[in-house]
Amino acid sequence: MPFHSPRAERLTFPIPIMYRRRGDDDWFPSRVLNMSDSGVLFGPSELEAGTPVEIILTTPTQIAWFSPGKQVCTAEVVRSTEDGAVAARFVGGRKCFES
Repeated sequence: MPFHSPRAERLTFPIPIMYRRRGDDDWFPSRVLNMSDSGVLFGPSELEAGTPVEIILTTPTQIAWFSPGKQVCTAEVVRSTEDGAVAARFVGGRKCFES
């Protein structure tokens, strides 16, 4: 019998985000469309599914489990949308660090 896990609650919170492919030097600006405990949807971006990324978010208040302030996260792109947004799942759960 398959196990169904409910989808994490998404919060719409349009804040700036910086991202880069893991190991690259250059960071690119984008904007969060929504986020949850498990990941973030942001765009625009030309990243493809399977790409490991590093993300920097700065939240003004507590959002889900994110503390206020700058957070550095590792993630993997899991899908893209027709309008140029990408969904990235945080690697290993909540692997974000205050910076």
